[in-house]
Amino acid sequence: MLGTHGLDDLEENAYLSLLRLPARDERELAERLERPAAEISAAIERLVKEGFVRQAGDRLLAVQPDVAFGPGLLRRHGEVQRMQTFIAALMEEYRERSALRDTREAVEVVIGAAEVRARWHHLQRTAQREVRTLVKQPLLVSGENQAQKAAMASGVVFRTVYERAMIDEPGDPYELGWSLANGELMRIATDVPTKLVILDERAAFIPSMSASAEPAALLVTSGALLDVLTWVFETVWAGAVPFPATSDTLSPQDQRLLSLIIAGYTDLAISKQFGLSHRTVQRRVSQLIRLAGVETRLQLIWHAAKHDWL
Repeated sequence: MLGTHGLDDLEENAYLSLLRLPARDERELAERLERPAAEISAAIERLVKEGFVRQAGDRLLAVQPDVAFGPGLLRRHGEVQRMQTFIAALMEEYRERSALRDTREAVEVVIGAAEVRARWHHLQRTAQREVRTLVKQPLLVSGENQAQKAAMASGVVFRTVYERAMIDEPGDPYELGWSLANGELMRIATDVPTKLVILDERAAFIPSMSASAEPAALLVTSGALLDVLTWVFETVWAGAVPFPATSDTLSPQDQRLLSLIIAGYTDLAISKQFGLSHRTVQRRVSQLIRLAGVETRLQLIWHAAKHDWL
């Protein structure tokens, strides 16, 4: 136990023996410990020098333990504190560098149309619970999305916010009808800030916004950036308009019509969406107003919100 204070086994045994019973001289102590006198003499000389043993008249006495070992303990305590401070500084530097390293490792740059498309489809196929998407033009990955169809068929929930301009496209170039029929939850926003896909809680995929530059995307797999991107989606989702509106009292066409009204479409824009005349759309809007028992489009929107038509 006393080796931490620099004593070897013989010196420790000599000190403990004298602590229990003082000795008249080194010869008596040598006999007690059954060790050569020369070894005991060398041990006592060092113990006296270091302040562990003292000579009192014709006797060898062990110095009181707190006096003998107290100064050494204080020195070691100071050394431990300095070492703790040094280690704390090293840990702070390690955390800073580790954070930078983790950030670099958490963000991967994917370059090239084929690579971006392959990675995007792979991420959808590996989704387990939910895929959240912000969609705006131009689309980086277009065409039939078999990966989404397979994921939805397996029960993965898709929540998507489409930029309003995409709904203006004649026909159904983005297969929104299929997505709706198969359970995709859709909303419309006048302006979508960025393209974004979040897969479960484990990854975010950010395609490039430019149609002229080489296709590229960022894949974020952890860290604060993933939390921020999740917040961006949920904020846009909360402010977007459900599409189509839902109500047991409305036909599918009326639900879609109501969604477009809430999204701010004019009757002329709605007529292009439906392939109907401007006058026919005006008549159907009037029918919705009468159905709600109100007098204006604004009151219709308020009534739809109040009665869960949205």
